[in-house]
Amino acid sequence: MGEVHDPNAWAMGGVAGHAGLFSTAGEVLRFGQEMLAADRGESALFPAEVAREFFRRQEIAPESDWALGWDTPTRGQSTSGEHFSKRSIGHTGFTGTSLWIDLERGMIVVFLSNRIHLVAKRSRFELRPLVHDGILEAFAEA
Repeated sequence: MGEVHDPNAWAMGGVAGHAGLFSTAGEVLRFGQEMLAADRGESALFPAEVAREFFRRQEIAPESDWALGWDTPTRGQSTSGEHFSKRSIGHTGFTGTSLWIDLERGMIVVFLSNRIHLVAKRSRFELRPLVHDGILEAFAEA
């Protein structure tokens, strides 16, 4: 049995809703595909109107970039990098993992990593936007 690296989740016995997705890259990709299907109205699990409400920036705080359970790109400071469309959603994890879905392009990027070995307090998550930018520059019109 594994042990969670997030210190807040650890304090809660290893199980916490904020601790992110724990799975394989293939399973996270499949989840992303289901989110794309929901946005297109083709999901058997999530009605399009419900999914789109979860994907919409809520702006509870003015200029907020958060949707319900999802981050959305914020130019100049997003872990998504610079090329994901405004109609993108993402989720990141403490250890450096991320799932970003460009709803407009139908593109999914799953990045599973481990940033915490001996450097958690010094790491600034600089790798994620570089990886996302590199992928979109290589495979899509940015």
